[in-house]
Amino acid sequence: MKPITDILIPLDGSRRALEGLSVAIWLGARLGARLHIINAGPRCPVDEALVQLGVDEHQRLQLEIHQIEEPAADAILSAVERYRIGLVIMTAFGEGGPSDGSQAVGHVTREVIERAAVPVLVLPPNYEPAFPWRSTLVPLSGEATTDESLTTALQLAHRLDLNVAIAHVAGPAGSGESAMPGRYVDQVHHEFAQMLNQLVASACPMCSVEERARIEAFHLTQGDVGDELIRLVEEKGVGLLVLGWHGRFMIGHAQVLKRLMGQVRCPILLVKPAPKPRFRLKVGEEFE
Repeated sequence: MKPITDILIPLDGSRRALEGLSVAIWLGARLGARLHIINAGPRCPVDEALVQLGVDEHQRLQLEIHQIEEPAADAILSAVERYRIGLVIMTAFGEGGPSDGSQAVGHVTREVIERAAVPVLVLPPNYEPAFPWRSTLVPLSGEATTDESLTTALQLAHRLDLNVAIAHVAGPAGSGESAMPGRYVDQVHHEFAQMLNQLVASACPMCSVEERARIEAFHLTQGDVGDELIRLVEEKGVGLLVLGWHGRFMIGHAQVLKRLMGQVRCPILLVKPAPKPRFRLKVGEEFE
């Protein structure tokens, strides 16, 4: 994860969306990051736009505002590329979002979290502000495609002075489901230290000693993944939940994420694996 120097906050004038600005200001002050507001729609004078978006006068000097006349998701993703954004902060729903729990996120947030190449911090519908953050929880599955989340969490925790807890949830007894194939839960308990070292070594080989020292707890549980993570978030008073995911939110995918989004009250940071460089086979004259 590259240092976060620029943070993007989409605003649409709703009170709900403004919650993301409060988080961004708190984070930006601690990371030394520039804050960018993006608003999709017709352009107007900056001061007028900030009033329409509900931004307080004392906050305006800390912000750069960008008005892009594109559909909201396209505007956000364009701004990510144009301004070299390292983190997007947005609410699960903006103006007019459902309040009946029928959806986990709105269509704009869904498009952004599916398409953005950078981490996206989502404030769920039940979000409750709780500053300062004290701890973060990182579920690890043992899959290389999702374990990059630990690297991101450790680097962020080092900058924000957070404690990091790792969670590994094995499938219910008798289900044969475990995120560590070929291991029985009782065997994992006996090999606790070795398993932790293996997970950390494979998930964040480039982290510094100081960053790894942020890990203070490892929770090994058995049961339904969603239930166990929701329980840990509530019991431990987690300030930030960091999830690695594949970026697919359609029907049949991201079931655990959808449950977490609908029930937890802390921000959820979504981290995708870095794209692998394409392999190109040289043939013919290129070898000469």
